[in-house]
Amino acid sequence: MASTVFSETLQSITTTKLTELSKKRSIFEEHRASLLLSTQSESDQKKRLAVLVEGVKKCFSIKIAPRKRGDRRVAARRIVHGSTSDPKLEVLLKNLERFLNQAKYDPSISPKLLQDWEDTLVKKLNVQSLKYQYATLYGELVTEWLGAEKASSIPDNISETSEGFEKLKPAVRDESRIGWEKLVFEPFETDQMAIAQYLRALFGETGDNKQGFKALKQLHKEVEAFEATLSAPDQFDETVLRWVIGGLVASVLLSDEKRGALKDFLNSPVILAEIADVLNMRIADISEWSWDDEVLIEQRRQVTGSYRIYIDEELLQAIFLQYVGVKWCIFFKEAFVNFSNFDGAWTSLRSSIPLEDRKRREYFLGAQMKKCSVQAKRQSVYKSVFFMSQLQDSTYEENYAQEGEEEANYEHTAKRQKLSAASNPPMQQMQQMQMQQAQAQAVAQQQMQQQQGLNRGGQDYQKQLMILEQQNRRRLMMARQDQDNIAMKPYNGVPTAGPHRNHRSDEYDIDISSRPNTPMATKQFLLHLFSTEVLLNTRLHGEFTCSRSEFQSFSPSLPHSTITSVLSFLGLSKKWLGFFRKFLEAPLKFAADDTDVAPRPRKRGVPGSHALSTICGETILFCLDYAVNQHTNGAQLYRMHDDFWIWSSSHETVVKGWSAITTFADTMGVTLNRGKTGTVCITKEQKPFDIDPSLPVGEIRWGFLVMDPGSGRFVIDQDMVDTHILELQRQLTEKDKSVFSWIQAWNTYAGTFFKSNFGTAANCFGREHVDMMLSTMTRIQKQIFSDSNVVDYLKKTLLDRFGITDIPDGFLYFPTSLGGLELQNPFIGLVQARNAVFEQPASVFDDFSEAEASAYRSAKSAFQNGQVNRNGTIDPTYRPADCRSFMSLEEYQRYREEFYTGYEGDLLSVYQDLLQKPGPEDVDVSEEEENMLDWLGAIDKQDDGYLKWVALLYGPDMMDRFGGLKIVEKGLLPMGMVTLFRSGRVKWQG
Repeated sequence: MASTVFSETLQSITTTKLTELSKKRSIFEEHRASLLLSTQSESDQKKRLAVLVEGVKKCFSIKIAPRKRGDRRVAARRIVHGSTSDPKLEVLLKNLERFLNQAKYDPSISPKLLQDWEDTLVKKLNVQSLKYQYATLYGELVTEWLGAEKASSIPDNISETSEGFEKLKPAVRDESRIGWEKLVFEPFETDQMAIAQYLRALFGETGDNKQGFKALKQLHKEVEAFEATLSAPDQFDETVLRWVIGGLVASVLLSDEKRGALKDFLNSPVILAEIADVLNMRIADISEWSWDDEVLIEQRRQVTGSYRIYIDEELLQAIFLQYVGVKWCIFFKEAFVNFSNFDGAWTSLRSSIPLEDRKRREYFLGAQMKKCSVQAKRQSVYKSVFFMSQLQDSTYEENYAQEGEEEANYEHTAKRQKLSAASNPPMQQMQQMQMQQAQAQAVAQQQMQQQQGLNRGGQDYQKQLMILEQQNRRRLMMARQDQDNIAMKPYNGVPTAGPHRNHRSDEYDIDISSRPNTPMATKQFLLHLFSTEVLLNTRLHGEFTCSRSEFQSFSPSLPHSTITSVLSFLGLSKKWLGFFRKFLEAPLKFAADDTDVAPRPRKRGVPGSHALSTICGETILFCLDYAVNQHTNGAQLYRMHDDFWIWSSSHETVVKGWSAITTFADTMGVTLNRGKTGTVCITKEQKPFDIDPSLPVGEIRWGFLVMDPGSGRFVIDQDMVDTHILELQRQLTEKDKSVFSWIQAWNTYAGTFFKSNFGTAANCFGREHVDMMLSTMTRIQKQIFSDSNVVDYLKKTLLDRFGITDIPDGFLYFPTSLGGLELQNPFIGLVQARNAVFEQPASVFDDFSEAEASAYRSAKSAFQNGQVNRNGTIDPTYRPADCRSFMSLEEYQRYREEFYTGYEGDLLSVYQDLLQKPGPEDVDVSEEEENMLDWLGAIDKQDDGYLKWVALLYGPDMMDRFGGLKIVEKGLLPMGMVTLFRSGRVKWQG
């Protein structure tokens, strides 16, 4: 069934429902008015109550069981159970009939009790009247939204359309298109010979990195074997198509209409079988695959204000390319993981510990274990969360962003954002800017020379250490497993499936089950990791350096010659290289162009949000990860696609890493985004620090956050916030024709975009950061609504348009499943988190110092009492020259990041505590409130506590008005249309 037909059918059903609702309301109100008039004319209280009971039955259309033949009982006609959606009302009426019979004879039934019964029934009538009123209001809101959508539609049938398209200011959109066309349709040829030479040196083909070269050869074999699997017959069937289509529906690649059509496909096994037949023929002849004569493209405005170009491809083509792309993604994820695990190919993050130091430590403390240490945690986090994170682990993995989860754009200017003089020492800026251009090239060349022989240094020691450690692995295995369970949460296990299933390491374990499940969650975790490292390194090492950047317009600017050079180097056959070339050179044409405009072949870049595009980018960026690893002797590049950070307590390490980054960029033909490039050096006591001139000048920024070098904390850039407040005001004005559209825009912008770009609360940020977010959210509302607020604005809007007065707050905030408008309140989550996070994050190191000193004293006592167990040490017979004097505190502390310590409050537990996002502070619930929530099936008590908070905050008022938390009865609302509305994307105005 076509998606348009489906939508039209749903609209017809909605109209029918609204008409039926209007009839039911009219009948009810007519009966209710007549009933109340009748009761007013009856002076006898008992008779009045009897009239009321019978009238309520009629108002609510309660069915009465017919008298059975032969039943001679006067009271045989009873209410039919389940004849209404309100079983409590049925029970009440049944009992009142019994009580009224008693009242006829029993003079002790007081007038007060009769009046209470009467008031209860009248309230039932008033509540039902109110429910009909709000159900009608909901229907009017749906009608309003449908009218606004029709008025704003563009007369073409592809992709999402914008409301009021003719009113768009074309300047920004057109400038974006012109810039994109210059990138995409003008070829940029990189030096393929230089790329090949660079890669051969990096992967050891022409250098000393023999293990890297062996790992590369193994990768080539894996590529060859995988290509063979893609030649197998009958790859497409219903099961495969379901996961492929599911991925497309969840992505942002296709329009709302085409995603709807794909959902229709899933409901027809016949259609799926036909699609499978066609696609099996297509993949069997992959060499002959090509695009259609033209591929339509369109611009979509993002919540950030920027425009992106999306391909609007034919559905069979989209399904086919999604399948091929996901298959290659999964393969390369596992292949790159295998490469990184290949013995000696990937340099470990671990520092080289002199053998004498290791022996001394084990003599005084007993056997030392690398797992369950801070370094093990770092390695585990990197491999589990960041390494090749853009590539899927499985066909069913979905890693798509919620609408509004985008990083705010920062436009770089020559004048850097103002911070206090104490926070940003002028010396750092002046030295960087004066020396950078003059010395960068010489420094970079010197650093490249210094890399020769680095990775091979110390090999003899490593081999000796490996042999000694192998002798003790079996004995330590059980102890390691027990200690892992204690110290490595949440990364405390080895996965049984996925690309890490063959992971074996004496240094760290991997657990992919606890990693962030959306791109935004991964970015938030990176900010928490960064802040935690700032706190730890400035406290323990005195300084911390970080450089970060991202590539400018990475996807649309990737040179095709770079892509094919890297894919060829990684072992792809000519057949598949030809397929990728055809994919890259799509004949593109803007859907808005006239019919006589000819399509143009793409000469540069890759399509956005495409699985095959992910392959093109990630294979290239894998080379960047490896280059940084090799040139820094083991440092980790924390990368999320083309956004990357490198940090260390060693300034020199960051300098080497940045040299590798710039060399990579120059070779591959990509450029850095100046607005998101910068360096920060944070010292323990805010002392001026000479930043190496080769490192980039600029601030460390993400979203609305900018790192304050003085305090080592992220602060919100209020000037950026002001810009987006104005944009939010404009977008809300554009959405004012429909309350539903207005709320959806508010929820996406204020509820998701702003909160995401402020950074999520965590222990490492502390309470001060939450307070900063709360005060900024307050300022946003005050600036948009002046002396009012979002609730008062919506209430006034509903009053002006629909004449509804005294609207309860719960109607605005309750979920649509209860008949509410589901307005998001961004304050609730922040208030929940405020008291749950650390008040002063840095203070945990004071506690750590005390715990470490106590552990040192305990270790010293154990040594002096002869209680050190040296079984399983590298050399149990070893005795140092000072064997009778316990090691100094300084020596005890020297490798505290490298080895498991296990005492309460150790460094690993501090590190993990700082990374934690504590669960939200929950509201206390009385027994009465618990009962209120028990019958509310729409609220999941296992969620983050937001809905429960809303229910308890506004529930009492809603219970009093509506007799429960449900505003209207099931079946009265056109929920199908509301669900369709909520599944669509916000159409931002240009």
